Formats: sequence, structure tokens, C-alpha cells
Amino acid sequence: MKRLPLEGIRVADLTMMWAGPYATRILAEMGAEVIKIESPRAWDNIRTLIPLPGVDEPWNASYYFNDYNRDKKSLTLDLAHPLGRETFLRLVPHCDVVIENYRADVLDNLRLGYDVLRQARPDIILVSMAGYGKTGAERSHVGFGPIIEQMSGLASMTGYGDDGVPFKTGISYGDPVAGKAAAAAVALALIARRRTGRGACIDLAQREVLSSLIGEAFVAASLRGERPVHRGNRDPRWFAQGVYRCAGEEQWLAVTFRTRGEWERAAALLGIDPALPGGPADHDLIDARLSAALADRDPQDVFELLAGAGIPAGRVLDTVTIHEDPHLAARRYWVELPHPRMHPWKQPRTAWRLREADPWPRRHAPLFGEHNDEILRGLLGLSAEQVEELRREGVIGNAPVNPGVG
Repeated sequence: MKRLPLEGIRVADLTMMWAGPYATRILAEMGAEVIKIESPRAWDNIRTLIPLPGVDEPWNASYYFNDYNRDKKSLTLDLAHPLGRETFLRLVPHCDVVIENYRADVLDNLRLGYDVLRQARPDIILVSMAGYGKTGAERSHVGFGPIIEQMSGLASMTGYGDDGVPFKTGISYGDPVAGKAAAAAVALALIARRRTGRGACIDLAQREVLSSLIGEAFVAASLRGERPVHRGNRDPRWFAQGVYRCAGEEQWLAVTFRTRGEWERAAALLGIDPALPGGPADHDLIDARLSAALADRDPQDVFELLAGAGIPAGRVLDTVTIHEDPHLAARRYWVELPHPRMHPWKQPRTAWRLREADPWPRRHAPLFGEHNDEILRGLLGLSAEQVEELRREGVIGNAPVNPGVG
């Protein structure tokens, strides 16, 4: 098996929910040893979302948690307790990266800011993913994906027509975008450290990451005073573009015609009148004709027909059809990992491949505190008495305090 690019790198993962754990899952898939650290009293609340019903340990049986945290190890550690903080600082010299997505002031309040971490390991890389960054007037605001989406400016561009009503993208879009940016930041910091010998403190504001994706709107507003226009599924760059209902319950097909020639070619394939009078009403006419032509046709068949003719098209996949998509199946995108508390289910693997290696999920997400002894006694060399003291003081544990799930 070829070597993964981050083998030999160890990450102390203090993140919770989606953005941070998604970032560290990417690092784990790339070969890093990721140690997920949770306090028995302040643990990752993603464990409470969609747990497998009727199980004894619902905190270990959440679909979301097990998706975002596979290939990691679990260490429970209450950083607010003096013994927990001391133990964490014993771990830091063994780590290359510390990553957290707390509120901006939390790490400093725990007396674990960058200056402190650097004393434990001078070349440590710290990534902080506070929603609005660690500086500025909004640093104290709490950030969640849906809120980040509004504050980033993205929602000013998502909507139908000119009624002024924005539409949410459908997911907490700020989370996966910030997660990928954080993983990329870690890779760049590791490259820089290899060249210079210096660590880094990365202030990765999730709001700024999402705002960077709509840079053209900021430029248009600053240079020409333009206000965002709600265009629905249309795009001014192309001749015509839309999403059209097909046969079946909530089955849709997205199509882009980059040129008039592509529209005429598609019309011939679908048996549609290609003639257009010319003018601003052309797009409405295309929408009407496509809607009528596709209403009783299978979206997969039409997608394959248009794509085979070089016309950009894609089936809108819901949570059922995406698992049956032949394109993803051919690329072995879905995997099933054995899990001691859950039945097997399809999970997405890394979407990209590397020339040097083919990342593949290796292990289910860890059980709560599963690797306490391995890390505390094996890596840190604590005695059995010291570990028992941590357990007695509630610094570590194998189950959450007041789980509140199930």
C-alpha cells in the first residue's frame, strides 16, 4: 500500500459539530493520526444528532458523528480541570497540529493559547476556526453554519426572481467549506514548517472563508455599486440554464446551454421546437418547452442523453438516488465500515484521488474515550495510578456526563 501524504503527522483535535471535525477527517484520511479530544462534561454535541434508535449508547451511534469522525482516536480530557490542562500540555509536544473551533476567547480562557502551546512545542501549528475570527468587532459572536451563510453575504445572492426573499442553500454550507479550507491551511503550514522550521498560528474565520467564494459580488458592489440580483437557477454567463422537473416524485434535472448551438442540439434530441424569436423572453420560452418535454421522462435517461452529446447536465440526486448513482458507484465512492454499535451503512469516501496514494477509510469513528489508556499510558507514559486519578476526578471517562440523547 502506498504511503499517504500525512503519515507521521499527529493532530490534537479539539473541534466539535461539523466544520472542524470535517477538516480533521480529511487530515485523517490523508494519513494523519488524529486524536479527538472531548470533555466528559462538554462533549461534541454532534453525537446527539440522528442516533441509531433503541441502542444502549446513543452517543456512540450517531450517523453524523460517525461520518465526520472516522479514522480518528478518542481521548476524553476535561481541559477546564487543572489535571486535564496539565495532561493536554504533556500531549502537545507529541503533536504537530492543534486545531479548534471554539468561540474566539475559549482557548485563551483555558490558558492554552498559542503562546502557551509554543512553550510546550516551539514549532506547533495552531488552527483556530472561530466563526468570525479571533479579532475584530464581531469576534465574540457564536457562529453556526446557517448563520455564517447569512453573514457572509451568500444569502444575498440565493433566491428566485426579484421578490427579495433569499433562500438557504439547503445545508449549513459554511461548515464543509470552512472544513476544507482548514485542511488546506494545515497542509500549507506543514509545508512551510518543513522549509523554515517554524510553526504557525492560523486564524481561520469561517465567515471570511465563505465570503471569499463570492468575491465577484463584492468587487461589483465596490466598483460599480451593483446590488446582488436573485436569478434563481439562471446564470448570466450562459445562453440558458435551469433545473426542470422530470417523471417521479421530486425528480429534477439541471441543464446548462452555453451557446445557442447547444440548445438547438438538445432540442433536436428531445423533440422540442428549437426556434426562438430572439429577445429577453427566449429564456422563459426555453424553460416552458423543457418543462413540458421532461415532465414524463426519466431524469437519468435524459441526463445520459444530453451528457453523451456534450451538453452540461446533471441529475439532482436526493438522499435515496445518490446512493444508487452509477457514476459514484463506478468510482467506489461509497464505503461500508464495520461498527460495534451500529449496522453497516453507506458512507462517502474522499472525493479525490492522489497519484501517489488512494485514500480509503480504514476505521469507524471511535467510541467515547476508546483510546484513553492507549494515549495516556502508551504515548504519554502515565502510570495506572495517574490514569485512575484522572478518572476519579472526572477528567476522563468512557461515557458522557448527562448525555441527554436516546
